[in-house]
Amino acid sequence: MTATLAKFDFKAGFNRESTQYAEEGKWYDGNRVRFRAGKPENMRGYTTKVAAASGKTMPIVSGEFEGSARALLTWRDNDNIKRALFATPDKVYEFNGGNIYDITPITSTVALTSCFGTSVGTTRVCCSDGSHGRSKGDYVYFTSASTTIGSNIVLNNSVYAITSIIDLNSFTISVTNTAAATSATSGSANFNYYIATGTSVQTQGLGYGAGVYNAADPTSVGLSKITATGGNALVTVSCASAHGGSANDFVVFKNTSIDSVAATVGGNLNLTKPAAGGPEFPIVSVNGTQVIISAAANASASGDVTSGFNMTALIYKQADGSGTGRSWDESATLGEGVNLDITQWSLDNWGEDVVLNRKGGGIFYFDVDASTSPTRATSVTTSPVSVNSIIVSPNDRHLIALGCNQYEASATVSGAFNPMLVRWSDQDDRTTWSPAKENTAGEVVLTDGTRIVGAKRSKNAINIWTDNSLWLMQFTGPPFTFKFTQAGTNCGLAGPHASIDYNGVTYWMGYDNFYSFSGQVNVLDCTVRKYIFDNINTTYYDKIYTGINSEFREIVWLLVTGSATECNQYVIFSPEQGYWVYGDTFFTTFRDREIFNNTITTGATTTGNFLYDNEPADVYTGDGSTLVSYIESADFDIQDGNELMFMNRIIPDFDLNNSKELVIKVSPKQFPESSVVTTVSKAIDNTTKKIDFRARGRQAKIRVSCSSNGANWEWGSIRLAFQPDGRR
Repeated sequence: MTATLAKFDFKAGFNRESTQYAEEGKWYDGNRVRFRAGKPENMRGYTTKVAAASGKTMPIVSGEFEGSARALLTWRDNDNIKRALFATPDKVYEFNGGNIYDITPITSTVALTSCFGTSVGTTRVCCSDGSHGRSKGDYVYFTSASTTIGSNIVLNNSVYAITSIIDLNSFTISVTNTAAATSATSGSANFNYYIATGTSVQTQGLGYGAGVYNAADPTSVGLSKITATGGNALVTVSCASAHGGSANDFVVFKNTSIDSVAATVGGNLNLTKPAAGGPEFPIVSVNGTQVIISAAANASASGDVTSGFNMTALIYKQADGSGTGRSWDESATLGEGVNLDITQWSLDNWGEDVVLNRKGGGIFYFDVDASTSPTRATSVTTSPVSVNSIIVSPNDRHLIALGCNQYEASATVSGAFNPMLVRWSDQDDRTTWSPAKENTAGEVVLTDGTRIVGAKRSKNAINIWTDNSLWLMQFTGPPFTFKFTQAGTNCGLAGPHASIDYNGVTYWMGYDNFYSFSGQVNVLDCTVRKYIFDNINTTYYDKIYTGINSEFREIVWLLVTGSATECNQYVIFSPEQGYWVYGDTFFTTFRDREIFNNTITTGATTTGNFLYDNEPADVYTGDGSTLVSYIESADFDIQDGNELMFMNRIIPDFDLNNSKELVIKVSPKQFPESSVVTTVSKAIDNTTKKIDFRARGRQAKIRVSCSSNGANWEWGSIRLAFQPDGRR
C-alpha cells in the first residue's frame, strides 16, 4: 500500500488546559520560543550590559551589584542622557554612560575618632560608635578616613557590610587585606550609614518566646589559656581539647560552681557573670584548638591567664544542622500566617528626576543634577514616614502614596498607618503633604480589600488595585482634586509590579487568573492558566514583575515557581495574536526598548546580579553561552487512531542559519496513557530535504529542539508519510 503524506500544522501558543491527548492539533510545551504569524521561532539572547570588574571605586561599582533588583526604571534626562535606575533589598543603583553608580540613601552621618581596632593576621576590623543602632548586613560608607588602619588597611571612600554586632557601641567589618599590625582605638572617619538592609526571602514573624527552644546541645570544653591584648577587643581562647567550633558560632563561658566569681582577663574583660553563664561572644576565627572571640570592649591590658579559670567554654553552633532545631540565639516563629514581607520598591519619574519608595519606609528623591559626589537619593523628610508604594499622576503631577500614614494635625507626616489610604502631595510639590486651602494635598480611604497592592497609569485614569478590587483615580481639580470610582471586584492584584498598560488597555495577574481592563474588567482566556497557577510559588507573589516587549507586541510576566525563591519562569501573552507561551528565566525586572533600543533587564544568577541588554539584534546566545530552545506538540491521532500506522518519512519545513542544526523527534504510542513505543530522533540542517525512519503507532507527538550555539531558527509545517499497519 502506498504511504500517504499528511500535513500537520499546530495552533499558535502553548495549550495545556487539558491532557496532552485532548489538546490535539496544538502546541503543548516549549521553552524560549515565540510565534510570528502563527509559526514558532526561537527567542534572541542577552548580553551583560556592564562587565564585572575586580575592584570598585566609589561611586562607580563593578558590573555586579548587591541583591536582586525589585524595580527598574529607564528614561532620558533633559540632556538626552540615557539612564536606568534600579533598587535591590540592599542598595539603590543608577546606570548611565556605561557605568553603574551606588546612589543608596544615607540615613545618618557621624564623625568619630579613635574608632578602629585590628588584630595582626586577621581581616576583621572593629568599629566603635556609641549606640550605632545597626544590624548585621547593614552597610557603612567611610569618608575622611585619615589614618591607615593596622599599618596597611585603607577605609576611605569604601563601603562595607557589617559582619557582626559586638554590642550597642561596636560592630565589625571584613576587609580585603590581612592586618599587618595590631592597633587599638586608632584612626578617624565619617561613618555614613546606608538605609537598613532588607530581605529577598519572606519569613515568618519571630519571637523569642514563641516556641520551645530545641537547638543542638553545645560542645563543652575545658580551657588551657586565655590571651588578651591591650586596646583590642579580640581575645584568644585556647581549649584543652577539640571544640568543633567555627567562625560565626558563639561561645558562652559557664562557671563551674555557684561560688565562682566573674572571670576577668585583660584587666577589665568579664567573660562570665556570677552564678550564671554568659554573655555570649561571637567566634571571629578558629586555629586548631584555639578560638578567637570578640569581647564587648577593648582590653585595658595585655596578658595570659593559664590557671584558676573555674569555668568551661560552651560552643554553640550558629545553626544546629539537624533541620529540626533553632540556631543559637535564633528566635522561634510566632505562628502560621504571620509573615514578614520581602523588601519591595516603587520608582517613578519626577520630571527628569526620580522619586523612590521602599515598601514600609519613607520617600526618597534622586536629583540627576545634584552637585554632591557621589550623587545620592535623599529623603523627602516631609513626606509620610511609612509608605507601601508611590506613583506620580500625569499632567497635574501629584506625588501619590498608596498605603501610608494618614494626615493628623498634631503629627503631620506620621499619623496612624492605613494600608487602604491613598494620600497625595500638593500639585507639582513633592514636599507639601498637609492639606490646606492654598494647596491641593489630600487623602481618601478605599474600600473592598484589606490593603492597596499597586497602581498603574492608564488612559484618563490611574488604576489602583487592592487585594480584591480595582479602582480608578481621575484628576478633577479643586476642591476634591481626585475622583475615585470602583471598576471591579474579585480581581485583586497579585503583586505591586504585576500589572502593565499596553495601548490604553491594562493587563494584570491576579491570584488565580489574568485580567484586562478597557472600560470593564475581563478575565483573559489563558491557554496555560492551570499550568501557571498550579506551579507558581504563592509565597513570592510580590516578586512578580510585568513588562512590555513592544518589538514583538508581547506582555511578559516574570514569576517564581516551585521551590525557587527568585524569578525562574516567564509567561508571555500576545494581545494581538492571542497566544500564550512560557519558559525558564533568571530575570527579575523588565523594561521596554524605548530608551536603549532593546529591552533592559536585571538578572539573579549563581555568579551574581547584573544588568542585561535583552534580545539585542542578531544575538542568539546568553553572554556567549548556548541557549537551548524547543517546542513540543500535543499528541495527535494518525488517521483518527483507528489502526496502527507505519510511519517512514518526514518532510520538514524550517529556516535555520548556516552551520547550525535542529533535532526533530517523533514519539509514537498506541494509546493516550501508553508509554512511547520508539522515539525517533534525527538531526537536521540546511541540507536536509527529508528524513527516512521506521515507527509504528496510533498517535504521536513531535518535538523540535535546538542546542546549537548562536542558532536562529523558524519552524513552518511538517509532512508525515504513513500507511495502515493493522489493528494490533
